[in-house]
Amino acid sequence: MSNHSLNQPAVQFAIDQTSREYDAQSRPYTAYRVVTSYQGQAFHVQRRFREFRALHDQLLPFCLGLPKHFPLWPNVFNRLEPSVIAQRQVSLVRYLTDTLVALQGNPLPPVFRNFLQLPPASEDDSKKEADPLMVAAQLEPSDTVILVAYKLPIYAQRVQPRSVGAGWKITWDVESVLNKEALHLFVRALWVGCLPLRDENGSTLIPTLDEQDELSDLLLEQFNCVPVFLEQQLNDDFYSGFCRSYLRPIFHNQLTLPNEENPFSEVQWRAYCTVNKKFSEKVMEVYEQGHLTWIHDYHLLLLPSYILRRHRTAHIGLFLHSPFPASDVFRSIAVREELLRAMLNSDLIGFLLFEYTRNFLTCCKRMLGLEHEFKRGGFLGVEYGGRHIMVQVSTFGVSPTVITRYLKETETMRIAEGELAEINKDEAAVQTDRRSPPVVLAGVDYLDRFKGVQLKLLAWEGLLEHYPKYRQGFVLVQLLITSRNQENIRGARDGNLRAELNSIVTRINTAFPGSVYLHEKSSLSMAERLCLWLKARVIVNSAIREAVNAHSLEYVLARSLANQSAGVAVLSEFSGFSRVLNGTITVNPWSKLQFVAALDQALEMPATEREARARKDLQHVHNNTSEDWARRFLLDLKSMRRKSEEHWLAVGFGLTSFRMIGMGVDFKALDTQQVLLGYRRSSHRAILLDWGGTLTEGITDMGFFDVREETQFEVPEAVLSVLRNLCANPNNHVMILSGLGRDKVQAAFGSVPNLSLAVEHGFYYRIKSGPWQQLLPGVDTSWKEVAEAIIGVYTSRTTGSFLQKKGASVTWNFQTADPEFGAMQARELQYHLQGVLAAFPVVVRVGKAYVEACPQGINKGVMADRFLEIIQASDSRKSTNNQVDFILCIGDDSSDELMFSALHSKFGQKPTDLELFTATVGRKPSDASAFLSDHHDVTELLKMLSALNASKKKQNYSMNDLTSFTSLSLGVLHTAELGRRQQRPSIEDLQPRKEASVDLITSRSSRRRSIS
Repeated sequence: MSNHSLNQPAVQFAIDQTSREYDAQSRPYTAYRVVTSYQGQAFHVQRRFREFRALHDQLLPFCLGLPKHFPLWPNVFNRLEPSVIAQRQVSLVRYLTDTLVALQGNPLPPVFRNFLQLPPASEDDSKKEADPLMVAAQLEPSDTVILVAYKLPIYAQRVQPRSVGAGWKITWDVESVLNKEALHLFVRALWVGCLPLRDENGSTLIPTLDEQDELSDLLLEQFNCVPVFLEQQLNDDFYSGFCRSYLRPIFHNQLTLPNEENPFSEVQWRAYCTVNKKFSEKVMEVYEQGHLTWIHDYHLLLLPSYILRRHRTAHIGLFLHSPFPASDVFRSIAVREELLRAMLNSDLIGFLLFEYTRNFLTCCKRMLGLEHEFKRGGFLGVEYGGRHIMVQVSTFGVSPTVITRYLKETETMRIAEGELAEINKDEAAVQTDRRSPPVVLAGVDYLDRFKGVQLKLLAWEGLLEHYPKYRQGFVLVQLLITSRNQENIRGARDGNLRAELNSIVTRINTAFPGSVYLHEKSSLSMAERLCLWLKARVIVNSAIREAVNAHSLEYVLARSLANQSAGVAVLSEFSGFSRVLNGTITVNPWSKLQFVAALDQALEMPATEREARARKDLQHVHNNTSEDWARRFLLDLKSMRRKSEEHWLAVGFGLTSFRMIGMGVDFKALDTQQVLLGYRRSSHRAILLDWGGTLTEGITDMGFFDVREETQFEVPEAVLSVLRNLCANPNNHVMILSGLGRDKVQAAFGSVPNLSLAVEHGFYYRIKSGPWQQLLPGVDTSWKEVAEAIIGVYTSRTTGSFLQKKGASVTWNFQTADPEFGAMQARELQYHLQGVLAAFPVVVRVGKAYVEACPQGINKGVMADRFLEIIQASDSRKSTNNQVDFILCIGDDSSDELMFSALHSKFGQKPTDLELFTATVGRKPSDASAFLSDHHDVTELLKMLSALNASKKKQNYSMNDLTSFTSLSLGVLHTAELGRRQQRPSIEDLQPRKEASVDLITSRSSRRRSIS
C-alpha cells in the first residue's frame, strides 16, 4: 500500500486482487482491482493494463513531471503469467503514487477522478481550483484606475455672476478619503461622481447645459474628474429617498415598521436604477481595456451589472464603506436579489470588518444558495456562475502626510482656532483656576440618530450625578454636523431629534452649569477638528451602528505628531474602528452604568497607561494608512485572474437574473450543423439522454418526486414520437438515463420500441426491449435499513429535511431546511454513515443540499461506459466494422456530469476516430464541451436527427438540406422562446425592452452564423 500527503485529503492506493476476464471478442485479459482510500472511504474499480496506458496520455497536460511515455513495458507476451501479473501489481501502485507526486499538491484532474471512480470535485468539501485565482502582479505607473463614488472629492464654486461669464474655483476636498492627496496613487487615476456646485454667494447652483459642458472639459483636463450631473428631482429620489431613507437604515440593521405607506417606493427604486445606469455611461466614456474600476459604497451597488453589460471582462472592485446587515434584516429589502446579484458581478468586494463580510456571505448562502470557502492569502471566495468573486476584509485609515501638513500650516490652524472661538469662550466660563484650563471631552458627530448622541449625553449626566468631582473644571464639547456629501442630512431637518438633544443639554446645564457645550455646524474642516483633538483629553463616540468614522484615528495620530501627551478614546463597540484600535476603551452605549464607568476610567487614567495604549494604536494607524489601503485593494484587484472575452457569457434579463457566466476555453453553444453532419457520416450511433430538464421541463423540487401523481411524469407525445423515429433506425442505439425508479421510467417511456432505459443512475438497466439487469449483479443492499434508521434520526432533528428512497440509494435532503444548520447536520450525518457503513461497498456523497448513500461503482458515467461496451459487442456480431462512430450525450444536472467526464476520459476531448458531442442543458460551467439553451432546444435537435431518418429515398443530404433543417428548427425555437419570455415577471421593465430584444437576437444570430 502506498500513501501520499497532499494539500487535499490523504490518498492511498492498493491493488488487492486480480482476475482473468474476457472482452467482447472473448480474448482474455487481467483485471486489476484498484482500491483508493479517499476521505475516509474505500473506492473500488477494476481496470485493465491498457487503461492505465490511456490514462497516462490524458494526464500529461495536468502533470508536467510525468514521463512522456508510459513507464511500464507494455509488450509482454507472457502477460498472463502470475509472476508478470504480480510485478505489474506493484508497478501500477507505484505509478499511481508517482502521479500524485507529479501533481505537486494540485487537485486531482477530472480524468484521474473518473479513472479511480472518486466523487466529482463539485461534491468535495475540500476542493481547490486547478488554476490559481490570483496571479503575481505589480501596480505600474502605466496602470489606470477609475474611482467611482456618489460625490467627487472636489469643491466647485462659481466666483463671478453668470452674466459676466462664469469663472470657477475648484479645490480638492481633503475630507474625502478618495481625494488625490490622501490616496497618493502613483498610477493614473480618474474620478467619476456627482459634482455639487455653489454660486458666488455660496448657495446651491443648478448649472446650465453650457456650464455642464464647460465644467466637464475643465475637470477632465485639470483634475482627471468626470462629473455626473443629475436633475434635482432625480437626485432627491435617489440620494435622499432610496439611499438615505430606505437603504441606509437597513444597512445599519434597523428595520422599518410598516405603516399606512410602504417604505419601499417604486419611484425611488427606478431613480436608483437610472442613476446607476448614468454612472455606467460616464465610466464607459473613459474606460479602456485593462483599466481597473473601483466602486465605492451602497449608492452604486447596481453599477457592476451595468458596466459588465457593456464590457464583459472589466476589472471591477467594490468597497462598502457602510456596515452590511444581518441576513434577516437584509432580506427585508424588496429588491434584495437585484442588489445581491449586482454586487456579485464584481471581482473583488471589500468590507471594513469581518462581521460585515460574514453577513454578506450568509446572505449569499441563504438567498442564492452560494457557498464560500477560504482562499490562500486571507481571502474568502464565492463561486457564482463559474466566476470566482473574492471577498476581503480591508481596514483603511488616515494619511499621516496630510495631517502633518495641516499641523505645520500655522496660518490654517490660526483660522481654525478662530472658527472655534465660541468653544474657547465656553471653556473660559467653566475655568475655575486660570492656571489650569478645564479638561475637555470632545465628540464630533453628524446630526443623525445612528450616532447615539442622546446616549452620550445621558452617560455624561450620570457621571456628573454620581461623581461630584467632575462637576467643576470638566466640559463635554459636542459638535453636530448638519450636512454630508455637501447636502443637508435628513436628520438635520428632524425637529424631534434636535428637540431631544436640546432638552437633555438644557437639563444638564441647569443642574450643572457650563458642563455641556452643544453646537451645530454645517461642516467642520480637518483643521478645526485637529484643533479640537489637541484640546481634548478624551474623545467620546457613542454610535449605535457605524462603519467608517476616522475621528479616533485622527485623534491618536494628531496628538502624537504634535508632541502632546496621549489622550484616551472611548469608543462604542458598535463603531467600526473600535475593533482595530486595541488601546481604546470600548463600551456598550446602551448600558448607562458601563458608559459612566468608562468615562470615569478615561478621566482617571494615569499618563503612563495613556501612553502605552496610544503606542498600540499608533502602530495600527501607521500600518494602515489611506495610501496603504488603496494600494492593497488595487493590487489585489489587478491580481485577479481573468479570462479573455470569449470565455465570458452574459446571461439573463433585467437586474434579477443578469450575470456573467465563466466558461471554459472551448465551451460554446452546440453546433447543430456539425451534429447533423456527424450523424449523416456515421453508421453506428449511440445517443444518451437524461430525462427531467433535458427531454422535458425539469422539476426543481426534487423532494416531491416520490409523492406526485403519475401524470406529473408523463412525457409529451411529441418527444415520444421523435424517440420512436430515432429508435426505428437499426444503426441507432438510444438510452434514457434517469435517477428515478424503474416503475416511473417504464411508465413514461415503455411505449417506445427498441429504447434502452437506465434507472436509479444505472442500478437497473435494459437494452432495447430486453430484460432488466443490474449494473453490478448481486449487490448487497442490506445496509439500506441501517442507513434509513440513521437518516430518520437526523430528519426528526432537522426541520425541513426529509428522506428519499430511490431503489439502490438512500438520500437525506435538506434543501428546505435552514441552510447553515442543514450543512452542519449533513457533515455529521456523512461521518456517521461512513463509520457505520464502512464494512459495506457503499459510498456516501455530499452534494448541494443532500447526503446520499449508494452502492460503489454505480453512476451514470459507469452506465454510459457499460452501454457502449454492450452495443459495440452487439454490433460486432452483425458487421466487421463494429466501431461506434457517433456519440451524442445530453444532460442537465450534476449526475450527468459523470457521463460527460467518463466519455471524455474514455475517448478524449476531441477524438479523431469518432464524432463525440457532449452538451449540458443551460449555460453553466460543465464538463460537457457545449451547451443547449433548454429542453426545447434538445427536442428540436432530436427532431432534426429523426428527419434525416425519415426519408428512405434520399440517403445523402446536401448542405442546403441540412441548412433548411436547421433554419426551420431555429424558427420554431425562436417562437417558443419568445412565448416563454412573455410569461416572465416584469422586473425587466426597469430596463428598455430594446436591450432584451438585442440579447435575444444576438443569441440566435450566433447559431445562424454557425449554419452559414
